[in-house]
Amino acid sequence: MRDFDKQILNKSGKELRILMVGNHVCIRVIKRMRALKRLGYKIDGLGNRVSYGTNDFDMYSVFQNEKQFKNYIKDNMDKYDIIDYSNEPDYPVKWIRDTVGDKVPIVVDLHDLDNIRKDTIPIDERKMFNSADALIYVSQPIQKIANELHSFNKPNIVLYSYCNDGVIDYDPSLIHERKGLVYEGGGNPPNDKMQNQVFPYRNIHPIIKRLVEMGNETHMYCGNISAYNTYQFSGAVLYPPLVYDELMGKMIKHKYGVVMFNNKDGKQNQVNYTLTNKEEEYLQCGIPSLVCWAPETAKHVEKHGIGFTFNDIEEVGDCSQLESKYMEVMDNIKTKRKELVMENYIWKLENLYAELLGTEKKGIPDNIRKLNDFEYGKEDTNKLLI
Repeated sequence: MRDFDKQILNKSGKELRILMVGNHVCIRVIKRMRALKRLGYKIDGLGNRVSYGTNDFDMYSVFQNEKQFKNYIKDNMDKYDIIDYSNEPDYPVKWIRDTVGDKVPIVVDLHDLDNIRKDTIPIDERKMFNSADALIYVSQPIQKIANELHSFNKPNIVLYSYCNDGVIDYDPSLIHERKGLVYEGGGNPPNDKMQNQVFPYRNIHPIIKRLVEMGNETHMYCGNISAYNTYQFSGAVLYPPLVYDELMGKMIKHKYGVVMFNNKDGKQNQVNYTLTNKEEEYLQCGIPSLVCWAPETAKHVEKHGIGFTFNDIEEVGDCSQLESKYMEVMDNIKTKRKELVMENYIWKLENLYAELLGTEKKGIPDNIRKLNDFEYGKEDTNKLLI
């Protein structure tokens, strides 16, 4: 086992060179990339647009079509030990496999899966699973479901969407000045019938409206401009999409973070089984999460004591009943926001890379082992160290 503070090496005993690829390089990609780069890894990026955080790659290239994508991979694959792709869409994984053959291992970070969201397995998803050498899942239930559906028995791990250590801080002496609820993220326009039929859980307009009606000052930092344009009559204070750092700086002024989706009937498995970015971002902002109709998130929040969970939105009321426990939860958050950071769990990804390359894995210190055992289970820890 290599020391925890040393990098994983390639077969030649040299430091790894990693290519992270995504049609849209979203915040989860940036979180993983930044944690790896803090350890000294060299990481290039390939995406079809410049977005937040892409300037942190050692080199970042843009493709516009399949031909450019494949040409970049073909011309540069000898530089890389690992190609790390983030879905969606699914089909570029097959493009990569067709180009590199078996010369470079392909790791796929599964942000969204249609077999979970739409209860179907499209051909491109099947090809993606068949083309991948290893997978990263966002939750343990999705790992179990997808591995069984696809009979996937290659290396795979679960890594939650933690924030990076030190991404934001807040002044504890100003907690008493905080006001209102905050929701950050996307939302379907209420009159978009197609979106609300395909992704009904994202139709959160009635949720925002009801929170306001119950007496809550509610702020909404919209992840998409269409939500900003169409939620104006919800009663919430609306903000257009913001750059990540600016968003985090704004949210520390609010008292509670909303993790609620249109899933009262419990039929939306994307919500039932997924853990979200927003829960981790509220945590780093020092904001207790209010969770309703999102079972897997509720379990995580309850386990760590970092928010409040409800069976129905009507139980939320005006939040006055939460005041007596607020500072107790804030004390938990003070500790947990230092533990639940990407840097404490990124070793899982490093050891996954090492397993694919057949090189020496990392050992982990006792404090990191204890965090991982509590978060994912001892079996998970042991599997990644063997």
